[in-house]
Amino acid sequence: MSRLISFDYAIKYLLKHKSDYDIIEGFISALLQIKGYKPIKIKALLESESNKEDKKGKASVADLVVGDEGGTKYIIEIERNEKLTFFNKACFNTSRLVVDSISQSIDYSSIAKIFHVSILYFQIGDSNSSLYHGKTILHDIDNENTKTAIHIEDQNGKQYDITDVMPEYFIISIPAFKDKIKRDIDEWVYMMKHEEIKSDFKASSIKKAAERLTYLKMSEEERYEYDRFQIQQIDYREEMNAAIIKSKAEGKIEGKIEGKIEIARKMLLKKLSIDEISEMTGLTIKEIKKLV
Repeated sequence: MSRLISFDYAIKYLLKHKSDYDIIEGFISALLQIKGYKPIKIKALLESESNKEDKKGKASVADLVVGDEGGTKYIIEIERNEKLTFFNKACFNTSRLVVDSISQSIDYSSIAKIFHVSILYFQIGDSNSSLYHGKTILHDIDNENTKTAIHIEDQNGKQYDITDVMPEYFIISIPAFKDKIKRDIDEWVYMMKHEEIKSDFKASSIKKAAERLTYLKMSEEERYEYDRFQIQQIDYREEMNAAIIKSKAEGKIEGKIEGKIEIARKMLLKKLSIDEISEMTGLTIKEIKKLV
């Protein structure tokens, strides 16, 4: 089976050509379908601050305006991440997209719902799930078990629930996926994890993805750019792992020092000499004098 390029990289690669939009549309539609949303089509690409790629490739993969067959428009933000602070960044970027999408000349009722999609390369949560979804839900303070529906009418007489305006979050944890195919989105996540597509996959446009994302079919220049991206990701992972190891080591050292200081305090209360405390704890005389 031919090697495919990683899908997080492929999204930007595919968005360079309108003829390839249907592949991204297939993925997004499969994801939104989980929560009952209709299939979408890409209407425009957003050039927001959050859509800029940094040198380590940790920024958003894409910010898109999409619309369903009923004419409802949404903003889709897709982001890959290997940092444990990913959700802080997701909330920040979502808020920034809201601000970027409105101006004083635009009625606030025209703000599109934002879907933030995080593609993660680490496991989260206590469950074995690889897919998560979250949204803001209002409850009556005196009856928190019941969801409160608050309907608002816009200038055109159209009614909507206020929760339909608030952002929604989808999280895909690639390593947590157990290779069980139950829905269309599972075929896309399988592709992300294994960088291959099985012959019996049936999700919309996924067969075209297998054809377009084959590494060997890329031009020499495209392969060079992709290989450079992969090397950057490896360097970044090694950097992150080194930082985590260093942090744990420093934490252990700091914990040991705190333990010695606590023992020294107790010794001082028992009137032991500074020299004796230094000999027993390993703390310097200067450190113990600070405690005094």
